[in-house]
Amino acid sequence: MDKIVCGLSNPLSGRYAPQGREAFNGLSLWARDVNESGGVYLPGARKRAHIRLIHYDNRSEGEPTKLQVERLITHDGVDILIGPYSSGLTLEACGVADSHNKTLWNHGGSSDELFNRGYGCIVSAITSASGYFKGILDMISVVDTKSKALAVIYASDSGFSSEVAAGALRYGQEIGFQAEEFKYTSGESDFQCLLTHIKRFCPDVMLCAGRMDDDIALAKQILRNGVEAGAIGLVAAGVNDFHESLRHCAEGFIGPSQWEPRLDTETDIGPRSSEFESRYKDSYGRAPDYPAAQAYNIGLVIERCIAEAATLDGRMLKEAAGRLRFRTFYGDFGIDPLTGAQTAHRMVTVQWQGGKKLIIYPPEAATGDLIYPVNR
Repeated sequence: MDKIVCGLSNPLSGRYAPQGREAFNGLSLWARDVNESGGVYLPGARKRAHIRLIHYDNRSEGEPTKLQVERLITHDGVDILIGPYSSGLTLEACGVADSHNKTLWNHGGSSDELFNRGYGCIVSAITSASGYFKGILDMISVVDTKSKALAVIYASDSGFSSEVAAGALRYGQEIGFQAEEFKYTSGESDFQCLLTHIKRFCPDVMLCAGRMDDDIALAKQILRNGVEAGAIGLVAAGVNDFHESLRHCAEGFIGPSQWEPRLDTETDIGPRSSEFESRYKDSYGRAPDYPAAQAYNIGLVIERCIAEAATLDGRMLKEAAGRLRFRTFYGDFGIDPLTGAQTAHRMVTVQWQGGKKLIIYPPEAATGDLIYPVNR
């Protein structure tokens, strides 16, 4: 065997195209780095094998995802099946993978539902949706012990957004916040009525979970309507596209982040963050965002599991993943052996300050101090 065939159905067009292309760039860079270094070492064969990457564009839609994953398994005969960007599309891919008893390596789906349906096929490298806002709530509860009113605003027709919100509501109440939920439908363009109700609630903290376009539209209307809170967090605020859309108006917004380039710690396998960022910039002419880091990282996870299991058998690779604990530039890796959910990786909290995205929590990773309350 001189090649390891890796395949994925991924959104290169449609709603998730920006993130999907970023993820594909990251995965392609990993494959290129592996091949240029001589390939993945296969202990059983005592030789190295190059990566061959097969991909299809699912157009950000569920039905093409299912058909393409089926093709990758039954027609292309991939050794390694890699999931798409987006929780909804990953759920579709998981259903097909599970029916074929094929392990799916997840870098782009953070929905808790992936692990609640009883799938035995998944290995996930990212923090689940219900934990996205935990860092923000921990931080504010320490900075301002008088902060009690928590407004959680979310797109109720989005499974991912609903899970982020449910986790925030549950954890906020556990640590003493008086939490209130405010729902909307993804794609809404006018949040006037919703924001009027939120104003009456007088929140100390606002946490918003929607799709990228939802969060950006909501942030703009929060500013336009003069809605005030000591801290305003949005899922989208953790990514560079948020600042590109709002420019100077992004100032002060807080967001959760799965990974930041400045987290430049020692690694057990693969490059450090600074090295990854440099390679990505050289290859694509721009700094990497989190989807690229997540996709490159899943390649490193696959490499490490192959070295541990000494086989390409999916079941044995997942068993190896369940035993292993290690660190890449993306952070710590460790899964629940039964569900495949990530248990070791920790997110950071960022805030836009002076046109830059600074890590403000946890303290040991911070590159700046929290601005609180935000005066607009």
